[in-house]
Amino acid sequence: MKKIYTIGHSIYETDNFIELLKNNNINTIVDVRSIPYSKFASQYNKELLHQHLKQNSIHYIFMGDMLGARYKDKNLLFENGSVNFKKVQETKLFQDGITRLYKGIIKGYKISLMCSEKEAFDCHRFGLISEYISKNLTDVEIKHIYPNKILSQKELENSLIKKYHKKIDYLGLETDKTPLEQAYILRNKDIAYNAISKRA
Repeated sequence: MKKIYTIGHSIYETDNFIELLKNNNINTIVDVRSIPYSKFASQYNKELLHQHLKQNSIHYIFMGDMLGARYKDKNLLFENGSVNFKKVQETKLFQDGITRLYKGIIKGYKISLMCSEKEAFDCHRFGLISEYISKNLTDVEIKHIYPNKILSQKELENSLIKKYHKKIDYLGLETDKTPLEQAYILRNKDIAYNAISKRA
C-alpha cells in the first residue's frame, strides 16, 4: 500500500518540525497553503522554510495554487460565500495537482502535505485533499502526523461522524448521500474560507 502523509506546521520550532518529518521518513514537503506565509510563525514563510528544508535534505514543493483552499470564483462557492470543496475537486487544476502528487508517490518520494493548522480535522488537507484521495486513489493510505501520534484517515472520519451525528440523515429520507459524505459537507461548511468575509 502506497502512503502519503499530512502535517500542520502550527507554531512548532523549525527543528522540532524537521524532527517530526525525519521520524516519519519524509523527504518531500508539498506546501498546500494558498498563501505560503505565516503571521504567527514567520519561520514557515515560503523562502525561509524552503531554505531550512534544503539544509536537511528535504525537498520543498509549493502547490497551494493547485491544492489550496482559497477561491473567489463564484462557481466554486456556496451561496454564503464559503468555498465548496466538492466544486473545487471537480476543477482541472485540482485534479492535475492530485495527479502530480500520485506520480511523486509512484516515483518513491516520501511526501507529506503541509498546511498551517496543527489539527488536520480543522484543515482542508483533510476535508478537501485527503477526502478526495481516500475516495479516488484506493491504493494510497493517508496518515496525519502529530507530535506524539499518527492518525489514519479512517480515524479522523470516525471523529467526523461522531461530531455531526445529530445532523446526519441516516435513513436517507432527504438525501442520496451516505452519512460520511454528509459529514464531510458539514465539516466543509464549518472550516472553509469565505470569499465574502475573507475568513476561514
